[in-house]
Amino acid sequence: MGLASDYVAVPSARLYSERAGDGPPLLLISGGGGDAGMYENVVPLLAQRYTVLTYDRRGNSRSRFTEPGAAIDAGTQAADAVAVLDHYGVKRAYLFGGSAGALFALEMLAHHGDRLLGAVAHEPPLVSILPSDSPEWRALAGLSRIAQEKSPLRAYAAFGAMTMTDPPWLFRSPVGQAVVAGASRIALPVGAAVRRITGGRPSSMTRQLGNADLLLRRELPVGLTYQPDLDALRDAAVPWRLATGRDSVGKPYHRPAHVLAEQLGVPCEEFPGGHTVYLEQPAEFAETLVSVLQEFG
Repeated sequence: MGLASDYVAVPSARLYSERAGDGPPLLLISGGGGDAGMYENVVPLLAQRYTVLTYDRRGNSRSRFTEPGAAIDAGTQAADAVAVLDHYGVKRAYLFGGSAGALFALEMLAHHGDRLLGAVAHEPPLVSILPSDSPEWRALAGLSRIAQEKSPLRAYAAFGAMTMTDPPWLFRSPVGQAVVAGASRIALPVGAAVRRITGGRPSSMTRQLGNADLLLRRELPVGLTYQPDLDALRDAAVPWRLATGRDSVGKPYHRPAHVLAEQLGVPCEEFPGGHTVYLEQPAEFAETLVSVLQEFG
């Protein structure tokens, strides 16, 4: 597969990126947690057909801000994706974005469509197009409230319950969420100390836990208010799809994609699994994504 990594300089940040495989370019944008490791299970599968590009989004994991208070809005995130393509000499690429990454995929389609061959936006948390009293809006706004009133790690545990297909009691109960947050608060510095001694590297999940503060206190409020350019999306010159998982019915991430699809007259593809299918069912995810991309030509 030949996995290689490099850093991409962008305004106010330095992005960690990875490249694998050969073939038409395919850029994967991660959602909440912002780490390329979200796709580590599917990159080897997709790299058999595509040149797969992944990266840690700005401020997340190995992509550190170089200036305090750096912008994290959707326009800036889309510009970062373009910078990754430029760094690897890619003129046009297929694009997949999951969760918050799907919001940035929509932004790419609307304002950088000339850099794309086609795109799939999987379960964007686009609650801004729903009524403010909708259960989806209340659920995601509740995460922001927990992060402010309790802690980002407590909110991250609640976030986990929303992304899991069948979350255990610990993640569904406020008491359980507090236990998970407390355990994480202890485990993170202990793990860091062990790695300093052994020279080991943190797992992708450990890195994502370290991104909880950025996700819940800064990125989530931006996502809650994001308004896509509907006219530009209607006029998109490349083929694209919205998508949801068949196990995501009733989750906050399911309905917004279907509402947007109806507003724009764009197909909403059914993927296997739930919100993080690329982690839980990598083979099924890869097969479905390849099938959709092949339809684009």
